[in-house]
Amino acid sequence: MTLLILVFGTLFLCNYANGDDFGYDGDHGPQHWGDSYKTCLGKYQSPIDIEDKDVRTTSYPPLKFFNVQDPHPAYMSNNGHTVMIRSTDQDPVNVPMVQGGPLNDTYVFQQLHFHWGKSDDEGSEDLINNHSFSMELHAVFWKKSYESSDEALKHPDGLTVLAFLYQATNESNPNFDTIVSQISEIATVGSNVTIGDADILNKLIAPNAMASQDYYTYSGSLTTPPCLEIVQWIDFIQPQTISHDQVHRQLAVFRSIKAPDGENLTHNYRPVQPLDDRIIFRNINNGSAETSKPAEVTDAPTTMQATNVPTTASTPKPMNPPTPKPTDPPTPKPTDPPTPKPTNPPTTAKPMTVAPQEATNDTMKSDKEDSQHSGQGRIWSTSTLVLVFGLSFLLPYQ
Repeated sequence: MTLLILVFGTLFLCNYANGDDFGYDGDHGPQHWGDSYKTCLGKYQSPIDIEDKDVRTTSYPPLKFFNVQDPHPAYMSNNGHTVMIRSTDQDPVNVPMVQGGPLNDTYVFQQLHFHWGKSDDEGSEDLINNHSFSMELHAVFWKKSYESSDEALKHPDGLTVLAFLYQATNESNPNFDTIVSQISEIATVGSNVTIGDADILNKLIAPNAMASQDYYTYSGSLTTPPCLEIVQWIDFIQPQTISHDQVHRQLAVFRSIKAPDGENLTHNYRPVQPLDDRIIFRNINNGSAETSKPAEVTDAPTTMQATNVPTTASTPKPMNPPTPKPTDPPTPKPTDPPTPKPTNPPTTAKPMTVAPQEATNDTMKSDKEDSQHSGQGRIWSTSTLVLVFGLSFLLPYQ
């Protein structure tokens, strides 16, 4: 597998520069890429349709960007497949870098490029709930510990791609003004031009603190041949805006650049690929840029293992209410009549539901008997008095 990545990685660099070995239509279209590049037939290909039913939430450390806000001289080129922007800064210490999130190392900026469609309602490569956006920007970074982008292509965690989706709204995006004004200078394949705005990288790949923590991430591949499965994708959920007017004017300029066959490059997005058994993770944006590091699990398809929900903030499971334990009968007060105890007490104590009622009935029965005895005593006392009185009345007459 490592040998295949090395061979195709070398071909990738050459072909990506020449721009004459694949396309988006006809015999060179995506459905035929696998004929020349067997790795394009892999199991974990990109792009994909990100659907809610396939998403698992987690909490990663915050993504952190370095050197992005510094001025970076850059140039723009037409490689036959896209409009690409690279930094001309030769000092690796000063180039933009990113770390954190699902990444297990620092990654170094290599280039960014765009994907678009024939119409304004298509063009993005990754879809969200089967929804396509007007454009998608890919910022490609290679793993710093591999010391070069060429070496990074040989490893399964060699690259990360930050994906920015663009949605047409009523709000304009001035970040495209400089690019659009110079695209006509790179109409032909292989041409390039220095970008007049030294802050262009900062404007395009530095999301604000909150938006940078709200993203999907999954393991996938390059979306162009040789489709190497070496990419940790980070798709920011909040779309970037581009006005309807800009979509018609600016995307029309993108569609006007030439492909290797001399025709206009009207579209350059690969259709979505099967998800198979991959899991898409969504980072939990808890309202701050700082989030806790997730505990490890074994099935997280990322360069840094994650968990469904952080163990430090897990949601408590519902519990059945506890069964009340039986209590001993209360000790009777001195003024209360004693409650008769059963002759054979039960082995297991039960809640007192019947016993108190039985005790009450016994007490009522005892009171009734006492009342009857008291009545009979009063009758005998009265009869004796009458008998004595009668005898004392009859004695004088005998």
